[in-house]
Amino acid sequence: MRTLWKWILGAVGVLIIAALAGSWYLSRHWKPLLRDRMTELVARSSDGLYRISYDDLDFSLITGNASIKNLRLTPDSGVYARLHQRQQAPDNRYDIHIAHLRIRNFHPRRVVSQRQLHISDIIVDTPSVHVINEYHAYNDTVPIDNDQRTLYQRISAVLDAVGVRSLRMKDINFRFTKKKDSTMTEIALQRVNLAARDILIDSLSQFDTLRFYHTRSINVDIPGFRWETADSLYFVQFGRLRIATGEKRVVLTGLEYAPAVSRREFYRRKKTAAEMTTLVFPEIRLENIDLHRFVRSQKIYAGSLHIDSARVAIAKDLRYPKVVENKVGQSPHQLLLRMQQQLKIDSVLLRGVDLRYSEVSAKYGREGEITFDRTDGVLYNVTNDTLALIQNRMLSASFTSYLMNRGRLQVVFDFDLLDKQGAYTYKGTLGRMDGRSLNRIITPLLNAEVASANIRGLRFAMQANDSRAWGTMRFDYDNMRINLLQQREDGANASMRVASFLATSFVINDSNPDANDVYHTATISYRRDETHSFFKTVWKSLLEGIKQCAGISKAREERLLNAAEEAKNLKEKTGGFFRRIFKGKREP
Repeated sequence: MRTLWKWILGAVGVLIIAALAGSWYLSRHWKPLLRDRMTELVARSSDGLYRISYDDLDFSLITGNASIKNLRLTPDSGVYARLHQRQQAPDNRYDIHIAHLRIRNFHPRRVVSQRQLHISDIIVDTPSVHVINEYHAYNDTVPIDNDQRTLYQRISAVLDAVGVRSLRMKDINFRFTKKKDSTMTEIALQRVNLAARDILIDSLSQFDTLRFYHTRSINVDIPGFRWETADSLYFVQFGRLRIATGEKRVVLTGLEYAPAVSRREFYRRKKTAAEMTTLVFPEIRLENIDLHRFVRSQKIYAGSLHIDSARVAIAKDLRYPKVVENKVGQSPHQLLLRMQQQLKIDSVLLRGVDLRYSEVSAKYGREGEITFDRTDGVLYNVTNDTLALIQNRMLSASFTSYLMNRGRLQVVFDFDLLDKQGAYTYKGTLGRMDGRSLNRIITPLLNAEVASANIRGLRFAMQANDSRAWGTMRFDYDNMRINLLQQREDGANASMRVASFLATSFVINDSNPDANDVYHTATISYRRDETHSFFKTVWKSLLEGIKQCAGISKAREERLLNAAEEAKNLKEKTGGFFRRIFKGKREP
């Protein structure tokens, strides 16, 4: 019995040794053949543009595993130049270096016997990928002599099928270089992770529109990074970027554009009343994005863009000299048309966005602010694509917000993207609110306050272009009282009762309908100041309507502006008179 076991163990040992020896022998003789096939495959599939090389390739016929060291895929500059002369050069070139590549369940015999290459897993550690983008206009057309063969058709002379169950690339060092004319820009990313599933190149998959470059899905995870603008006044950063081709989705988290210096330092360097902007976007999500088009031409075409819980803050210090600039032609839809980035997004959805604008008064040195809180909205047909604009030239936007976190404000904009005068319309309503909420901006900037005001509602409908705005407004309110303030020596505000009484009694109607039961409506015709921005023009036109509804004529407005000064002078004169009287009585 013991002899039998010796024979069995001996036979097994001989078989193992024979298998290992056979594997070693076959591996040694297969290597040159595989090298030749791989070189031929890469050359055929790229029209000779790329060359593949590596230092060593090890594989086992028993386990079907393989590893490659120092794998390089490099473009041939001579071939690229010839393709460019024939107007066939691609816009993108790839230079790839992989220190270590592991392949699992790789069966090289099927490459020769069945003309098929099937791999279970490919694992790539810390690869270096350099993408060089150089735009060629001829790629936007289809030349007659251009090779229109699919990747499968290009490799079919060597292989009938190529399949990979999964591909994982860990800690990629990625560099993107964009060449345009004589300029060159570059973006570098580190520690990028990529996972591709179900890669298949055969006679059927080449026409499968559900696949993205022959894969069932590709998931890319890019960790965030931060960089500063050229003037070092701002920084831009994001937390993470995720791309999922299977879901046609791109998610960007933690995006922030904000000052890199304090407000004092910002204005010390600017020396003008420039806007200081902060943008915080916890999450931006693109759905149903055409990634094929983006990779091919860097054009963004998507079904929807979602922005949730964002914060936008703009501050300005008017104690510094104003920046005088002609802002005609800089409305949102006009800036969209001038963007170099071509895009077409069917809808942009906003949810829970807070907007804040603040100013420091040049006269009083105090900061006032106006806020639009909990803003929801949707924009339709956000595009600068020429063909899309032929079908629909209008960009529509509707918003719901809360003015000073109190009054419900609803506004609808319609922008004509093809009108040469920048035509647009805006209409909206403001619901009930306590007018005293507006003191956060009125008191610091105008040195006045709303003592009381019951706003019952406001409605407006306006048309506008680059030069003017016109329309109608209805403003319902009652119990409006205005206090004009004077700053005391200790810095506190004191009410100027005489001036406030004059303003409320003779300048502003305390209600609409007024005391004579006359209802005031506004017919607005506002001539735009060329130095005013789009949003300031909208506000100024609405302010014109508010003044008309409140009964403030040009003459009344002049009286309101002079009321405080007149009351101040009156106080000084009467105060001086009484001081002289009482002083005279105290003298012996």
